[in-house]
Amino acid sequence: MPSSADRIDDNRSLWEERYRHGEAILRYPFDAVVTFVFQKLRRPVSDRAISVLDFGCGTGNHLRFLIENGYEAYGVDVAPTALQLTREMLATVRPDYPQERLALMDGNRIPFPNATFDAVIDRSSLGQNRQSSIRALIEEMQRVLKPGGRYFGINFSKRHPDLRFGELVGDGDYGNFTAGVFKGLGTRHFFSVEEIRDLFASFCIDDIRLLTEESVMGKGGIVQIMVEVTKPQ
Repeated sequence: MPSSADRIDDNRSLWEERYRHGEAILRYPFDAVVTFVFQKLRRPVSDRAISVLDFGCGTGNHLRFLIENGYEAYGVDVAPTALQLTREMLATVRPDYPQERLALMDGNRIPFPNATFDAVIDRSSLGQNRQSSIRALIEEMQRVLKPGGRYFGINFSKRHPDLRFGELVGDGDYGNFTAGVFKGLGTRHFFSVEEIRDLFASFCIDDIRLLTEESVMGKGGIVQIMVEVTKPQ
């Protein structure tokens, strides 16, 4: 049986292959991220821009939005091809974009210095990891946030209806999906509200919400957990 570390490496290889084959390429920012940025992050001013890290930046859909709206945008991802595609895209938007602001994850370490960012955004990336790594990743996010910095994350809940198609392979970790939206997407973690409270206990928890989409036509649904927390001053 593969170890936890092997499963994590397999999942990261899976995403690298998806990007190499032109899959999972997103062009536009998600509405919840746009709303968070405009409502909760102070608009940039001439004397100091706001620095934002996109945790699991993929092909740069959120980075482009941030750059076009005057934020200092940084990104990390586990897939080298995703970062290369992001570099190519950003070169058409901002040719002088500092390449060092894009970095490959070093295991569970975010390769930026302490207290670098005003905010970290995470749209369904933390849950791509196994339970055994998630606490360490959250500690890394806290490390790279400035005092008073914010984390905004949306990940999948244990109440997601498609869990019935998967196999429980660890504490909150599901894989081997035979149908549904997660089929072919490896193993991932699904969160409970209680777990979120525990994982982010060292932050000031601003909000936790269950986001539910349910079709009245019987076409399934989605349950996600949205989290907003602040690093203590």
